[in-house]
Amino acid sequence: MRTELEGSIAAKGLALGSARVVYSAKIDVETEPLPSAGIPNEVKRFEGALKTARAELASLSERVSGALARDLSEIIDAHAMILDDPEFTDAVVALIRRDQLRATAALKRQRDLLAEAFDAIDDPYLRARRDDLDHVVSRVYAALARGGAEPERKPSAEGQILVCDTVAPAELAQLAETGLRGLVCTASSPYSHTAIVARGLRLPFACGVKHALSVVHEGDVILLDADHGRIVVRPDNIDQARFRTLQKEAERLRRQRARIKVTDAHTRDGVSIKLHVNAENPDVIAAARRAGADGVGLFRTEFLFMKRRELPSEDEQFRAYRDAIVAMAGRPVTLRTLDLGADKAIGGPLEMALEENPALGLRGIRHSLAHRDIFIAQLRAMLRASAYGPMRILLPMVSSVEEVREARALIELCSDEVRRARHPVADEVPLGAMIEVPAAALVSADIARHADFLAIGSNDLAQYVLAADRNNAAVASNYDPLHPAFLRLLFLVLDNARQAKRPISVCGEIAGDPYYTPLLLALGLSEFSMHPSALADVREVLATLSRKSLKARAPRLLHAPDRAALAEIVSSMTTA
Repeated sequence: MRTELEGSIAAKGLALGSARVVYSAKIDVETEPLPSAGIPNEVKRFEGALKTARAELASLSERVSGALARDLSEIIDAHAMILDDPEFTDAVVALIRRDQLRATAALKRQRDLLAEAFDAIDDPYLRARRDDLDHVVSRVYAALARGGAEPERKPSAEGQILVCDTVAPAELAQLAETGLRGLVCTASSPYSHTAIVARGLRLPFACGVKHALSVVHEGDVILLDADHGRIVVRPDNIDQARFRTLQKEAERLRRQRARIKVTDAHTRDGVSIKLHVNAENPDVIAAARRAGADGVGLFRTEFLFMKRRELPSEDEQFRAYRDAIVAMAGRPVTLRTLDLGADKAIGGPLEMALEENPALGLRGIRHSLAHRDIFIAQLRAMLRASAYGPMRILLPMVSSVEEVREARALIELCSDEVRRARHPVADEVPLGAMIEVPAAALVSADIARHADFLAIGSNDLAQYVLAADRNNAAVASNYDPLHPAFLRLLFLVLDNARQAKRPISVCGEIAGDPYYTPLLLALGLSEFSMHPSALADVREVLATLSRKSLKARAPRLLHAPDRAALAEIVSSMTTA
């Protein structure tokens, strides 16, 4: 029987395929008693499974590449850290030895114990780490169940739409390589890492489809209209005809865009808008050039420090930054200094102790100022690269004026040293501050007096203002950038930058989402930074909008009492 379901839009697109239904994994525990003589072998069996799981993660880490490498690597590293955590591994071994449990039984008991602890945590960010624990336990359990045999190769996902509670971003990327057409999840959120990866893969994704697993059966034909968050299970002839029409229209638009020469972005009333990209490697830089980006608004330097055991040398960093600047051929490149914290287990010399609340811990500029030798080497490399084209330095996680002052003093010191070493340095290297915590937003007028430009990290700013982790499905509805508090804070920062005559951009997910384009224009934004795949959509929407008309509606936006009122105003802006 034909059934329609609704969910949230996580990654737009259309797909028709057969359902690949995956239920949450259940652990089949071995309940038979373990004789004392068998304890040593059972411990070896568990340790062998850990070794296998580590090897699988290492292999996966080596295979990820391209624009999604950073997001995927962070998750893989987080899982590897759990495998090395004595609280997890030693406890399982203790259960085998003390309680004479089989490895699978000990694994499940320890998993349940840790899961209970995660569930009791008030902080949504830490509570969401239970998902990572379950992914790791499933991997170790699978290795135990195979008993040393090679894992079965997962069948191709060619022509299929995955239906599940949630899926890890790395696994989604692997399935996409085998031909997966779309994704339907009962949980997750449009702002989750899985959604970001899906958008990067251009894979249609509807999340929060609550009854999908009770309605959809393996092999059912599914029509996924992720442009509208609609899923039709077992579509009829009318649905399929409609799908073919929509698909033809989408293809026509794609070909039309391919023929159009990429031009600078302008609004309908002729206002020039700068569209930059967020990048982390040469693949994204190349995509940015092809898509006509005005520059790199955010170059993530963390990738140089990940998946390795030694710190990158100053020379290695210099070459990476220089290549990015040269590749953009005169268009500005904004290099963000290290944005690492204890929540990102990257291994090697930068590995740090776990913090109780890493979202509020030693990350961003705090980490850099606490590890000056690492920070100075990075600043020296950036300053040397500045001789090859327009370049700016951006400080992440700034929360006070003092941090900007301290960083600027170090940059001036490094600049003198680099010049004395006979390396050329640009006459001017602008220094910027990311506004991504409420403290920085509230003192943004003061920060603007000490920085040359500002960049709003809207993902983190929304998370901190709304007290909702964007990766936690339980609070997905709370993480809504269309919230009066977030919007008013956004306007405050934009207005402070305007009054200080400082350039300002937004580089979070909302910058690349055409739904928010009229809203950001109304608030006065004229510089956006996004994934290269979003440039065409945003450029197209801009051409239909009048900034003058939109700015006249800003007072209504800022006085909207709730999200429903805001949504109504934003919906009416598409014709402004």
